[in-house]
Amino acid sequence: MRPEQRPALVWLFVGITLFATMDAAAKYVSRTYPMTAAVWIRYLVPAVLVGGYLIFTRGRRFAHTPRPGIQLLRGITVVCSTLCFWTALANLPLVEAATVSFIGPTIVVILSTLLLGERPLRSHWIALAMGFLGVLIALRPGFTHTGIGAIAALGSALFYSVYLVLTRMVADQADSISLLFHANIIGAMVLTVIAPATARMPIGFAEWMILPMLGIFGSLGHWCMIKAYEITDASALAPFMYVQLMISTFYGWLIFNTLPDAFTILGMSVILASGLYVLNEGRKNAKLAKLTKGNEVSATPE
Repeated sequence: MRPEQRPALVWLFVGITLFATMDAAAKYVSRTYPMTAAVWIRYLVPAVLVGGYLIFTRGRRFAHTPRPGIQLLRGITVVCSTLCFWTALANLPLVEAATVSFIGPTIVVILSTLLLGERPLRSHWIALAMGFLGVLIALRPGFTHTGIGAIAALGSALFYSVYLVLTRMVADQADSISLLFHANIIGAMVLTVIAPATARMPIGFAEWMILPMLGIFGSLGHWCMIKAYEITDASALAPFMYVQLMISTFYGWLIFNTLPDAFTILGMSVILASGLYVLNEGRKNAKLAKLTKGNEVSATPE
């Protein structure tokens, strides 16, 4: 990864930390609060807050956007991803739901190649293979969590990968706050059809605190991801998304008292190595490009 692309990593890491925090909170509150209604609140809160900000700063053109069809697809895919993943959270331990969903970075690279014309470096493919191997190790040979939880986690990975690629398609045509608003307002509108029937007033301090936090953390996470994808290619960031697995493992231990076994620790080590490999190869390529440019300049007639 080139030095000028490193701010994208900062945005990415902040974003996935916020997502992991939101996922842990969602799993906690799903034990008592209807899931569909919780997802609706997760999108409704930021839609109102960000929409209010845009109305105040931009007036009547607050909802104007280029390529509205792409924006519609972004909103639909991201809300489908959230519904699928929170279904997985309700049926699997936090770290295992995250592990299954991390086939996503591989899908991002494939879709970026097919739809965006991006050309991933060889180091990206090697790192993705390492990361996917790490996921398989973390799942371990005796992994038996099949059924709705695993299927939902895989569905979440597919929908979210499409969302990221669609975001990359419009990231240079709209600012990050507009992209954030349209994803949330479309998600809220889609869920308004079904969610209010299951919604109820929060009960107790935990629900009152966690439910609004789902929307705030989710929106900030998406905003950070949008900023990251404004800076560099989706394929370059994909290997680093595996770090969220480690954060989810930490929350699993801290909140749900589930410790990773040897397979999970080994798998996460391989995943971390894949990201470090891409970073190191990026430094080498940057140095080589600088040397090549210097040679070209010195060889130019004065």
